[in-house]
Amino acid sequence: MQIYSRRIVKMKAGCDSSVLLDGSAGGPSEQTAIPNLTLRKKSFKIIDYLMKRVQAKCGQVVSCSDITAIAARDSVVLTDGPKYDVPLGRKNGLNFATEQATIDNLVAPFANTTTILDRLAAKGLDATDAVALSGAHTIGISHCTSFTERLYPNQDRTMDKTFANNLKRSCPTADSNNTVNMDIRSPNVFDNKYYVDLMNRQGLFTSDQDLYTDRRTRGIVTSFAVNQSLFFEKFVIGMIKMGQLNVLTGGQGEIRNRCDRRNKDKKVDIATVVEELEETFSALF
Repeated sequence: MQIYSRRIVKMKAGCDSSVLLDGSAGGPSEQTAIPNLTLRKKSFKIIDYLMKRVQAKCGQVVSCSDITAIAARDSVVLTDGPKYDVPLGRKNGLNFATEQATIDNLVAPFANTTTILDRLAAKGLDATDAVALSGAHTIGISHCTSFTERLYPNQDRTMDKTFANNLKRSCPTADSNNTVNMDIRSPNVFDNKYYVDLMNRQGLFTSDQDLYTDRRTRGIVTSFAVNQSLFFEKFVIGMIKMGQLNVLTGGQGEIRNRCDRRNKDKKVDIATVVEELEETFSALF
C-alpha cells in the first residue's frame, strides 16, 4: 500500500478512526476538513476491505482503529522500512472531530519548526519524535498547492535553485493540481534519504526544510541523514507514542461493523447485507 505523503500516518494519529466515518454519523465528516481533503479515497476502501476480511475470519472483535494502525506499520515495512509491534486494543470513536480541531491537531505544510515542536510537545512528543515522524515524507507524493507558496511569486531562499526550477516545471502555476514525489532520491523506499534532501536544501514543504534550518533540530536531521538505523529506531518510538494518544478502550467507543459508519447508524437492509456478504466471499475465494 503506497503512502500518500503523511496520510496513512495521519489516519493513524487520531487513534479512534473517526476520520474513516463518511458523514452518516451526523454532522460534517472529518474527511471534508481542509487538511484531510487530499486523503486518498482508496485508502478508506482498503481499510474497510481489510475489516471485512478480518470479520469473516474472527467476527466483530477487531476495531478499524487497530486495523489502520497495523496498515500504517505494514505500509512502512512493505517499502523497506522498520518492522515493529503495534500495541492493540483500541476502540473506534463515535464522533467526528470538528474542522477546527482537525486544523489545530495537524501540522500544516507551511508550518515552521516552532509550530511543529509546540504542537507535538502538547501531546507529549519531543523534538526527536517530531523530526523522526517527519521522516514519513521519505515516500509518497504531494499536490503542488501544498508548497507552491515557496515558488511563487518569489522563490524561498532556503530552497536549492535547481530543485526549485525542477518543481516549477512540474508545477507551472501556484494553483496547479499536479503532484510530485516527496523525496527526490528514493520516493518509493522508506529510508533516510529525506534527511539527505533537507541537508541539500531540497525539502518540499516549509515544515520539512525548516527542520534543518532551525538550530534546535538541525543536529537531529544530520544524525538521521548519516545513520539510517538510528532514524528507524526513533521513528518506531515516535509512531508507538503517537499511536497511543487519546486511545479509547474498554467500554469507551465501539467496534464498528463497517469502518465508514457507526453501528447505531446502520439500518438493516437485506439487499445491502447480501451485497456485503457477496463482496466478502468473493474476496476470500
